[in-house]
Amino acid sequence: MSAQVVVLYTSDAKFDMDYYLSSHMPLVKKLWGSMGLKSWTVLKFPEGPYSVQATLYFDSMDSFQKASQDETVKEILGDVKNFSDKDPLLMPANVVGQS
Repeated sequence: MSAQVVVLYTSDAKFDMDYYLSSHMPLVKKLWGSMGLKSWTVLKFPEGPYSVQATLYFDSMDSFQKASQDETVKEILGDVKNFSDKDPLLMPANVVGQS
């Protein structure tokens, strides 16, 4: 069963979208691509409690759990300070329906 991880940044966070798209997300793909990360998307909300949402698409929840416990998570989370002044909210979920 595939899994998705929703990553949310609040509207009150400082956020550098150029850095996020050109450096951070390619870093995530490079470090976790061999661990089951298939792809990602990024949304920018015009208003509301959240300004940015990234969705990471993994081949399974087990793959995400292994990736998130790997030493590479330190590099990924350590990079957050380069584009935001707030930590993200991570919401992993199993995909139970899709069309």
